[in-house]
Amino acid sequence: MYSKHTEIFGILGYPLGHTLSPWIHNTLFQLSGYDGVYLVFENEKWKEIGLRPLMDLGVKGVSVTIPFKEWAYSQANIVCNASKTMGASNTLLLRDGIEAVNTDGTGAVLSITKSNPKLLDPGIEKQILILGSGGSAKGIVFALAEALKNNTRDKKIQRKIKLLARNASTSQEIQTSLGNPNWLELTTKEECQKEKDQYDLIIHTTPVGMKGYGGEPLLDSQFFTKKHTLFDIVYNPLETDLVKQAKKKKAEIIPGYHMLLYQGIKQFELFTNSKAKTKWIEKVESLLLKQLKSRS
Repeated sequence: MYSKHTEIFGILGYPLGHTLSPWIHNTLFQLSGYDGVYLVFENEKWKEIGLRPLMDLGVKGVSVTIPFKEWAYSQANIVCNASKTMGASNTLLLRDGIEAVNTDGTGAVLSITKSNPKLLDPGIEKQILILGSGGSAKGIVFALAEALKNNTRDKKIQRKIKLLARNASTSQEIQTSLGNPNWLELTTKEECQKEKDQYDLIIHTTPVGMKGYGGEPLLDSQFFTKKHTLFDIVYNPLETDLVKQAKKKKAEIIPGYHMLLYQGIKQFELFTNSKAKTKWIEKVESLLLKQLKSRS
């Protein structure tokens, strides 16, 4: 039951027919006993509309998805380090002013660490390949950089992160925003193919493979081997064509819905200023996986 005290949250983006964020947040509100509701704010013209209608409605916070993450950052008067560095945010808090936070990277790092902590060991001379250079890629690269720095214990970062994307200008923006570090380089499809044995983790951040999106993957099916781990952040369908190709080659897979789950948990904690309990997270993961299977 909702009352005049019920706080309103939601997801802002376009298109949103695929979104499972309401399942995550409304389940967490129910499990935690928080008096909140999470709605879908689908419109392709948010840049023209602006945030004022949501604030007038009393909305306390929104998740932000494609294609509005860079725009969301530009609307805020308070920003977190990740948002400031990468110029993109996936969360807006609308309580005291407009605060922009990026939980994409947090969700990605947690997903990788829980799967195999060695993949973020800065002392291993392997490379991480990021596919794409949009808002999600920005948040993930920043969080990977922070994780590698935090894990160095004053040693040199041996790992390199390579960026493969169709958009050269946004790729260069990521490099520049991080201060052009020597461990972050741009690459090409041809170079990737030649160096494929140097990679142990491949993170796909583009919407290619998502329901409703066309386009060709940046890598072909011959790239993957059993020495690779593929983390495709697309979660609907549960397995993209890229994941299916990688599985055929016996590559390890980190499910995309893990990032959806962990970044959503972080958003819930920001929305409610409370900590999510492990049993709630396990319950939400179980329901989320069930829902994804029913849709695939």
